[in-house]
Amino acid sequence: MLHIFTAINSYVSSMLDNKDIPPVSLSLEGMMAIFTKLQKEELPKNTILVKPGHTCQHIYFIEKGAARIFYYKEEKDITDGFRGEETLLLSIISFIRQKPDKRGIELLDDCVLWKLSYDDLEELSEQFPDIQYLYRMIMSSVLIMTQNRIDRMLFQSAEERYDDFIKSHPRAAELLTLGMIASFLGITQETLSRIRSKK
Repeated sequence: MLHIFTAINSYVSSMLDNKDIPPVSLSLEGMMAIFTKLQKEELPKNTILVKPGHTCQHIYFIEKGAARIFYYKEEKDITDGFRGEETLLLSIISFIRQKPDKRGIELLDDCVLWKLSYDDLEELSEQFPDIQYLYRMIMSSVLIMTQNRIDRMLFQSAEERYDDFIKSHPRAAELLTLGMIASFLGITQETLSRIRSKK
């Protein structure tokens, strides 16, 4: 399972994009403590990990597969996030508050996941300073990702948002419907179809 920590470190570093922040380095004791709490799950496509209106009780690492974060607005299905292999997956507001949120999580592919509960992560963070640092870096990277998405919505054209999304998520077009991609980008399906026709 060492590859999980390597992948998480790479993921966090790419999100933070700050060379002044030291890389996450877990002690052998810290890694062993996490290993005892991590649970592996192999779940089929279309599994709902977290239902909208429920609490996200785990943080997930996607070893294989892909997933999306979604919610309903006026009975319309809105995609709020897309995660591929070797990335972290959670409903951030619900996980931090440990309260229900309108967002849910759906698997878009057959998945191999590793999960750690909120309670276990909190307990391990109290016991091991290096795990507490990893936890803080993970939360920081997720918040930066969220802010980056807001910035793209504010400052990029629809075509620029689409290009960035496809570059960042090469399998998105294969796994997401046009409606899901359009809702994630904040544009209509007609606009998305026009953009795609130019490519």
